[in-house]
Amino acid sequence: MSMNPAPSTFPRLQASGPPLERGRSYGRLAQRQIHGSIQGYAAVFRHYQGWDWNQVQSRATVFMPIIEEFSPATAQEIVGIADGAGVEVADILALNTRSEIMFTSGDPANIPTECTSFCLTPEVTASKRLIAGQNWDWLLHARQTSVVLEVRREDGPDFITLVEAGLLAKVGLNQSGVGICTNTLISSHAEGRPAVPYHVLLRSVLDSDSGDDAAKRIIEASRANSANYLIVDDSGFCQDLETTPVAGGVERLGPSAGVITHANHFLKAELTARDVYVERKRHTLDRLRSIDRSLRTAGSHSLDTVKSALTDHSFEPNSVCQHPNMDLPEPERTCTVAGAILDVTERTMHVAAGNPCEADWRSYGLAR
Repeated sequence: MSMNPAPSTFPRLQASGPPLERGRSYGRLAQRQIHGSIQGYAAVFRHYQGWDWNQVQSRATVFMPIIEEFSPATAQEIVGIADGAGVEVADILALNTRSEIMFTSGDPANIPTECTSFCLTPEVTASKRLIAGQNWDWLLHARQTSVVLEVRREDGPDFITLVEAGLLAKVGLNQSGVGICTNTLISSHAEGRPAVPYHVLLRSVLDSDSGDDAAKRIIEASRANSANYLIVDDSGFCQDLETTPVAGGVERLGPSAGVITHANHFLKAELTARDVYVERKRHTLDRLRSIDRSLRTAGSHSLDTVKSALTDHSFEPNSVCQHPNMDLPEPERTCTVAGAILDVTERTMHVAAGNPCEADWRSYGLAR
């Protein structure tokens, strides 16, 4: 059992209205968690880089004009979140660009980045519906600062996302039947450059009316970081985009025998001269083998078999279901923050708060 267990469930928050208004609502509702997230990342940057929070804020502000150009509504939401939470706009920018700032602040070998994701096409599911999901592994403090955010709006499809409070989106799905899972990647290119931030691009998927439109947004954007975007929709669209922060640095991967699996390394080696994550943590290869074995050995998957795959402890302590190492300094403790499974046909997201081997799964649906 984990020595620092996750809450039994994450708070479910509902926001609505135009961008500024829904941002303020989100900020008010998540005020406690947003303040906790700022404190958590302040400790992380202090531990790794010796920075104070003012330095982090200063680095974050360079991204605001880029976000405004890419999506004016998203920039307004950021302003609204800050207002609602009673913090500075630079604080919310810092949370939404924490990946970019980490990559430009020192040796990327020290950056905590993990996740194991998958997609199953209808040919290998008992329900004959597409299922996607992942274990989201990150810093331990995110267990206390994450929320399930549901947004109702008229300027885009309603959506629901599991996300650290104050951030725009992470894993989730929208009313149009589009879903997103993701993995951080680290290339040998200039990571963290001034371009569209990772979490802004994740949110852009949930602003899209189809998987194809979402993929085009990612491909055509000027990207700040490398990342893997596993994009699905209820038409059967299932595409995995490995990306780097260079023009043309994208590879589209499709399912093999009805299955896509991904961890934190490039499957298309030609995208990068060096795979920095593999150099640092070779267990990404083990995690991919584990999830791939789990999902390719059963002929027809149910929700239960998928949940079971996310409890895999092979190659502990660096397993698909990762438990925190309490011997490490707190800012270095990574773990499975949550398990998430998307049924885009039913517009339902299933979430396990903490390690899936211990947690109860809860279902969150969007009214159709």
